Amino acid sequence: MGIRKRILLVAYNFPPLISPQSLRWFYLCRELSRGGYLIDVLTIRMPTAFRDMVDDVSKEITIYRTFPGPFYYLTFKYSQESSKSEKSGMSVNHSTFWKILSGIHFKTYKILNNLFIPDIYSEWLPFAIKIGLNLTKTKKYDLIISSSEPRVCHLIGYFLKKKAGVPWIADYGDPWIYPVPISPEFKCKKKIIERIERNILKRVDAISVTSEGIKKLYLERYPSLNEERIHVVTQGFDPVMFSQVKKEMSSKFRIVYCGSFYKNLRDPMAFFKAIKEMDKENIEVIIAGRINEFADILKKEGLCEKIKYRGFLDHKESLALQKSATVLLHIGNFTDVQVPGKIYEYFGAERPILCIKGIDRDLSAELVKRYNKGIMADNKKEDITEGIMKLYELWQKGLLDASFNLDAVEDLTWRKRAEDISNIIKTL
Repeated sequence: MGIRKRILLVAYNFPPLISPQSLRWFYLCRELSRGGYLIDVLTIRMPTAFRDMVDDVSKEITIYRTFPGPFYYLTFKYSQESSKSEKSGMSVNHSTFWKILSGIHFKTYKILNNLFIPDIYSEWLPFAIKIGLNLTKTKKYDLIISSSEPRVCHLIGYFLKKKAGVPWIADYGDPWIYPVPISPEFKCKKKIIERIERNILKRVDAISVTSEGIKKLYLERYPSLNEERIHVVTQGFDPVMFSQVKKEMSSKFRIVYCGSFYKNLRDPMAFFKAIKEMDKENIEVIIAGRINEFADILKKEGLCEKIKYRGFLDHKESLALQKSATVLLHIGNFTDVQVPGKIYEYFGAERPILCIKGIDRDLSAELVKRYNKGIMADNKKEDITEGIMKLYELWQKGLLDASFNLDAVEDLTWRKRAEDISNIIKTL
């Protein structure tokens, strides 16, 4: 066996802080470690009450945790009780004091997020660089990888690359600036962020992105960027992790959605209207994840009886819920830049998918169609109703599963994605 290459991964999002980018690098680190790489992870320290996936991280991986900064330290510290209430499936009735405190927190976030460049997560920068520089002094790394979101990870990668003088891969789960306005940012701030990113891209040795859409966006936005330096490494799923969880049992036609909703990017309102008008008693809908202001909309529209919101689940709880679905619901983005990573996870659950297209050329819908994993519908109440009833009738006749190819797609597993990353490393 040859000399094992040592990688320093800079990842703000890493277990127990769960997000698509966190799960991406949890699985990629595990597979790269199995492939012979030595991996150190520089990430944030969270309160001990947060444990999701921590015990599943490979013992071969060394994790260095540091202070996230004062704002998010307090956010994580005082969010524990709320998180536990949401996981129990109970409605959260906060006191007036808590609502006032939450309002102050949100306003503070908005102010700080506009003041910091590129955003509030940059409060982690001095603490991460201090530990990162110490690591580059005491260990000989062959490669640095930075994982964005959040953007600050690429800033840290930039400084550490300069200090260590080793190849650097910048991994993008999301573009730094979306082509659609999903969060308000001042025009002058966007120009500053774009200038910073332009300098980062000059120094980085390779770029990995999660979709062809992001690659296309960056080649158009930065014409001087060499196409050969950008590699598409999509999200994936892990068949072993799915095999380790037990699905819930239900006699009803169960529609399950796991993921996030965003008003200007991934909007479920047409689906809500379709469900509101349905009178089938044996259809149940379960939603889990960060659905932001749409949790209040469910109450306002009187949908809490028809749609059960379980809050944010642990990763394995989410996988078990997906396996228990009669049909998995996927809602595409209003842009062709990104493919929500949940669609790959849905493939691992081996259940039929109702894919609601965000735009005409929806990359998620193309995947579902290519592998015959379900049916597509436009994001309109009538089309969604028609799609649900088609799947419901197949289920009643006992033909649902036989109508689609529910076998696992080996080419979309995290093992294959780790091979993609390894191939990039070999070219540097």
